[in-house]
Amino acid sequence: MAGLRSPLEGNQGSDSPTKRKRADTNPIPPNKRARLEASLNLSSTEDVKTLEAVESKYEARIHSIISSSKIQKKVVSVLQHITSSATNKTSVSILRAKAADTGKLVSIAEIAKRELEKRTDSGRIWFQYIALGEELKEIPRGEGNTVIEETKLGGADDDDFEVMKTPFQRAIEGQPRLRGVPIMSLFLSRVSIEELKKRYGEQTNADPT
Repeated sequence: MAGLRSPLEGNQGSDSPTKRKRADTNPIPPNKRARLEASLNLSSTEDVKTLEAVESKYEARIHSIISSSKIQKKVVSVLQHITSSATNKTSVSILRAKAADTGKLVSIAEIAKRELEKRTDSGRIWFQYIALGEELKEIPRGEGNTVIEETKLGGADDDDFEVMKTPFQRAIEGQPRLRGVPIMSLFLSRVSIEELKKRYGEQTNADPT
């Protein structure tokens, strides 16, 4: 990507120490019981076990990708995290997006991987894992959502008959509907993560051994 700054230079001269942190980049608080499975909308037993292991062993940071996200800024943020040596733990960047924004997520990940591959040391190696989840979204239940069949007698006016609701229709009246919104989570690391590999498979540019 032409003109992409080094992750080490990405914020120099532009961010003051007091600048508010962007809401769409969320490090996992070390002293809080924030769970990756909740943030990534992964709830199966196997997913929970996998993500708990990742949380305990690695320095994970979630980068939420939304329609207004700037690709270059996200690339710099991802690279800054996975190349950081601030802690003894290996860093893992997790890109998360709803279905409508997965194209931008993939673009950010591909650019970040290409930037890593420009390096001449062992830091050019990347490992990638993809998990799919689902977020439940409430939709108001309004009139006209249910098809009701009407039986009319010959020659009768419409006003002479009242459409009766079934017991089920009366029970759910006013209750919100739930719709599943697909969520994509892409894990990017410079080392192989066995827990993620077993659960989601692995993609890498490392030479096969």
